[in-house]
Formats: sequence, structure tokens, C-alpha cells
Amino acid sequence: AAFLIPYLLLLVVVGRPLYLMEVALGQYSQLGPLHTWKRVTPLMAGLGYSQVVRAALSSTAYMIIISYSIHYLFSSLAYIGQTLPWSTCNDVATADCYVVGEEVPCSRYNLSQPTDAIHCTTAQQSSAAHYWRVDVLNLDPEGMTVFGDMGSVHLPLLLCLAVGWVITCLCLLYGIQSSGKVVYITATFPFLILVVLTVAGLQLPGAMKGLHFLFVPEWSKLLEVNVWRKAVEQVLYSLSVGSGGLITFGSYNDFNTKVHIDVMILAGLDLLASMMCAVTIFSVLGAMAEELGYSDITQVVASGPGLAFIAYPEAISRTLPLPHLWSFLFFLMVFTLGLDSMFGSLESVLTTIFDEYPRTRRHKPVIVATLCGVLFCFGIPYCTEKGQYLFYLMDVFNSGVGSLLFALLSCIALHWVYGLNRFCSDVQFMLGYSPSWFLKATWGVVIPVTLLVLFIGSLLRWEWPLYAGVVSYPSWAYTIGGAAPIIVIAPVVVLFLLHFMDKLWIGRWRDMFLPSSDWAPGCPVARQRLFEQRRLARERQQQQHMTTTSSSSKGGDTGAGAANMAFESTVL
Repeated sequence: AAFLIPYLLLLVVVGRPLYLMEVALGQYSQLGPLHTWKRVTPLMAGLGYSQVVRAALSSTAYMIIISYSIHYLFSSLAYIGQTLPWSTCNDVATADCYVVGEEVPCSRYNLSQPTDAIHCTTAQQSSAAHYWRVDVLNLDPEGMTVFGDMGSVHLPLLLCLAVGWVITCLCLLYGIQSSGKVVYITATFPFLILVVLTVAGLQLPGAMKGLHFLFVPEWSKLLEVNVWRKAVEQVLYSLSVGSGGLITFGSYNDFNTKVHIDVMILAGLDLLASMMCAVTIFSVLGAMAEELGYSDITQVVASGPGLAFIAYPEAISRTLPLPHLWSFLFFLMVFTLGLDSMFGSLESVLTTIFDEYPRTRRHKPVIVATLCGVLFCFGIPYCTEKGQYLFYLMDVFNSGVGSLLFALLSCIALHWVYGLNRFCSDVQFMLGYSPSWFLKATWGVVIPVTLLVLFIGSLLRWEWPLYAGVVSYPSWAYTIGGAAPIIVIAPVVVLFLLHFMDKLWIGRWRDMFLPSSDWAPGCPVARQRLFEQRRLARERQQQQHMTTTSSSSKGGDTGAGAANMAFESTVL
């Protein structure tokens, strides 16, 4: 709940305005992020390159989550008529596995009382946690210890990764038109599942305990910088802001599409989906806590991936009838949501390739298949025994801090370098209305200042991440994790310095803030209309200048004549 308040506030003052900004920018330019940033602000041209690289890296992270959901989908179907594999300790399970509700770890008892020790087990992993770490991940409990040693590849997870990339490749094979049709399913079907799961969860005894945990905040936590940082990171991640995907999607809109209306609807649906997911999960977790007799829901809640792949599957198997059906529906929802999120990142990369090398459009199937194949190879390390540690590390540095940094740079580039008034004029020309004072205030001041304060505050209070809050990383692993966002952001710094020095060297430093000469609407008709308006405006200015000059000349002659007449009358 302490997270929910800043999340809602930042969604309104940061998320929605940035969402509109990027979609409108793409709609105006009708180009991908690379060429858009090159033209609108050459000083920040590197931002386009960095966004494309980050989009490619983000797609590998999305796909590994999709792979987890595929694994659980297959298991839900394969064990029909049997107990779900994560609800019991199977024959090959280690001695560290116990079944929630049947056995309780001794760590929860006061072992100074001899009678308590009779009723407990020394096992530390629930059956769901054991299935997640052993069957799904094949996770090495020692963590990342030796440089370059990622352990063996877990073949079932690798197969799920391959299936996910094949499905994605087929959806993207015919470009945005094909994936756009698939989105009708991937974007609407999860809502149907969410409604069903939410209704089912709210009817369970103990559901209110979970909702109380979700909606009643600990007010003291609102003073923590990390809570606000994580909230804004979730807003940016949820809306895909700063990755270039929104610019790409906007470039496929008609030039005069009323994008501000679409943004309000889409941002509202995103909030609705997030709230329904939270209610669905925490109502079921509250029911599980009620069944097990726990007064505190934190005893059944796991943070991070464990919430979706440990706690919730375990709760479904214990609280809902027909657990195989509910499990299948839940992970089908996770799969479709992940696939839907993938399209923005991959279309951003593909659009950049096609804009940069137009001849490749004739070989689109080959380009799409090659891209998916290369990214599949980049995802293989995530399928190793220590892949989850690497995934968590990359998620912290690239998706977390990276999303905050890219959103900040995008806002500065467009509103401080290119100019807020220029951008608002572009929006007015495109949509026929001027952005409101609220949008101007958020774009020009509120968003940059907020993101900058949170970014600096998070650095000052930085704590090196621990996997699951327990497993630490060696220094070389932290170096790799920290180097990832630096490498991604490098094009911004390099091209900024080159452009800055070039303009400074030729003595035209003022020109570095100007857009390129070919910055104009991407729509030919709109571009011609804009040029015609500018021509007429120049002619009006010239006419006004000539009229003013002529009036000044006549006024001077009249004044001299009047002075002479006055002098003559005085003399006479």
C-alpha cells in the first residue's frame, strides 16, 4: 500500500505525460526512434541508438519471463488428473522440501520447548519454491562465484525459450500490421482472465486480509526514497516509456490521429489492469494466509518473481477448485501480457533497421528471423544454473535504473534542448489544439526535476542488490551489472560531445540547439501544408515590415512640415 500511493501519483504527473510525449513525437515524425532523435535534436542523436540497444536487451528479459510462463502452462496441462507438481514434494525432491499446510519449518517454532520440535520439519523450501528453483530454474544455490562459470544449460527451460521466440517470430513476420492484429488478442484476452480470476479470488474466505495488506499503507515508508524510485520505475516500465517502442507505434498512426484521447484511454486501461492484477493476487494470498492460520500475510508473500511463480501458484492449488484450470488461465495471462510487451521493443528495433537500410524491407522475413535468432542466443545464459542471478542483476541495472535515466534524458532532449514551445507548436499543428498548461508544466519542469531528484537520491542511497535479499554477488558481477547501462548510454555521451565540439569549433554554438534541416512532419501532405504556412508567414512579416517602414517615413515627413508651419506662424 505504501507503494500504491506514489505509484498512482507518479502515473498522473510523470507516466501519462511522457506516454503522450513519445507517441506524439513518433506520430509527427512518422519515423522510428533512431531517425526521430537525429532530426529533432542532433545534439542528442545518440539517444536513438541507445534506445534501440536497450529495446533489444529488454526483449531478452521479457522472453525469459515468457519462458517461465510456458513452462508452467505445459505443467498445468501435463498433470491434469494428478496433483499439480508445485503443490507437493515429488519423489526426486530434496530433503529440503516441505508441503505448506502439512509441515511447518522448525524456524517458526520456539525449539526451547521440546514438544514443538516434534511438529516441525528442518526443510526450508516449500513445495512451490522447490519446484520453481529446481524444476523450472535448476538454480545453483551458491550463486555466481567463479567468473565466466554459468553452469550447465537447463534444457527444459531452453526449449521453452525457443518456443517463445518461434511464436514471437511468427507474429512479427509480417510487420506491425500482423503484430497489431495479434495484439487484439494479447491485449484483450488478459482482461477477460483477470475479471474471472478477480471475481473468484474475492469470493474466497480471507480475501479481505489480502486487500487490507494491499490498500492500507505504512505511512512512514512514504518518506523512503527507494519507495518512490521503485514506484516511478514501475510506472515507466509498465507504460514502456523511454525504450523507443512508443515512438515506433506512434509512427504508424495517421498524422492527424487524436492521440491525446488514445493515450488517456490506454493509460487508464493500464492502471485498471495493474489494479486488477494486484487485487487478484492479494485476495488469493489472503485466503491462503487465512487457511494456514497466519495473522500476517507477509508469511505467504514472496517478492520479485516469486510472487507470480511461487506464492500465487501455491495459493491457487490450495484455495480454488479446479486448480489446473485456474493455473492454466493465470499463466496464459502472463504469457499473453509478456508477448504483448515484447512487440513494442522488437518493432522498435525492426523499424530502425528498415529506416536505416530501406532495401532490407524486401527481405523482411529474413531480417525478422535473424533478429529473433540472435536475441535467442543472447537469452541462453538466462537458461543456465546461474541464469536467474544474471537476470535479476540485469533487471536491477537495465530495467530499473536504466528506465529512470532514459526517461529523464528523453524529456531533457525534447523540452530543454529542442524546446518546449517548439514541441507544443508541433503538437498544435498536428492535432489542432495546444497542449494544456498542465502538460506544459509537467513536460518542462515537473517531470525533469522529479526524475532528476529520484535518480540522484537513489544513487546517494544505493545498496548493492542481493538476490532474494540473501544471496550476494561477487565484485566482478556488480561490475558487469553496472557496466551494462554505461555501455547502453555511451552513444548519447559520445555523439553529444562530437556535435558539441563541432559547433564550438566553427563558432556556431547556438546552432547546436536547433533541429536538423529535414525535421518536418513525416506525412507528405502535412509537410507541404507546413511549408506553405511558413511561406505565407514570411510574406506577411515582409509586408508588415515594409508597411512599418513606409509609415515611419511618412510620419517623419509630416512631422517636419508641421514644425516648419509652426515656426513660420511664430515669426510672422
